[in-house]
Amino acid sequence: MFICRAQTIYKITIAIGIIIPIILSRLMAQDFVYLDVNNDFLNYKGQGTDKYYTAGITLGGLIRVKQKKSDYLTISLSEKIFTASNIVLNPEEIHPTDYPYAGLIYISMGYQSVSPNNTFYTKGEFSWGTTGPSSGANMIQRELHKIIGDREPNGWSTQVELGNFIQAQFEHTRSIIKSSWIKINCVGNIHLGSIFNNLSLATELKIDKSNDPFIGQTSKLIQPSGKPHLSLWARPKIAYILSNRLLQTNQNQFGLHQRIINKVVYHSSIGVSLQFNKVSISLIQHNNSPEFKTATKHAFGEIAFQLNI
Repeated sequence: MFICRAQTIYKITIAIGIIIPIILSRLMAQDFVYLDVNNDFLNYKGQGTDKYYTAGITLGGLIRVKQKKSDYLTISLSEKIFTASNIVLNPEEIHPTDYPYAGLIYISMGYQSVSPNNTFYTKGEFSWGTTGPSSGANMIQRELHKIIGDREPNGWSTQVELGNFIQAQFEHTRSIIKSSWIKINCVGNIHLGSIFNNLSLATELKIDKSNDPFIGQTSKLIQPSGKPHLSLWARPKIAYILSNRLLQTNQNQFGLHQRIINKVVYHSSIGVSLQFNKVSISLIQHNNSPEFKTATKHAFGEIAFQLNI
């Protein structure tokens, strides 16, 4: 009965995430949809690790505000899956200070504004979602592993259950150097909510021949390209962690040891993006330093598909 309830909540959330963009697209001119797929199998070593942040998917869109050509409403549906360092271990074998099993599913809505002279943009976003069995993470990973013939995860009975959650984040990106081939941006971000609370600063380096200084979704909105267009970019980031309830909550009934989170975590992303007409495909490699004292560094990849409408 509990499993049926979790699956029902999961399906309802998925349906809401799909229906809302369709409704909004009828009311306003929807300019951009995207699909981002993360998996630690896509790391630079060429083999899956099935640990820590192991997989995620985001389906979203940016909808142009008719009265303001450089302003957009944003909406997305995301699923994120976290596991311990060895998924074949049974619950009693998982060390209490290992990474916890956890699943998050959430809907995000926000607003993004790009300056008329294309020198900066600001965005804010509000997210609502749920954790635990209702997220569907256990079901998704088990079914996916069955399909590809991978190992079965055995520790989902210990997954973190924090119930419903809300998050808000604000980000400002400003172009510092913009030449015909080299672009450098500075990014500030604050993330606040019932699970994650952190501050971060990042630098973006982009190499391509264009007048567009930005990377990611904003880049594709500002300057769609009629010819094949290749961009190389890197984004080192340093974050100060105020709190992370995902790591500071211990659901493992076989131990009460607290994970000691690292207050400063380093992230880096390196990507290559190919854009043709209104379609863009990006291959991205993410790395981050240990998030808590007994953790190790982690790498995962991302494939991003983006379409201007």
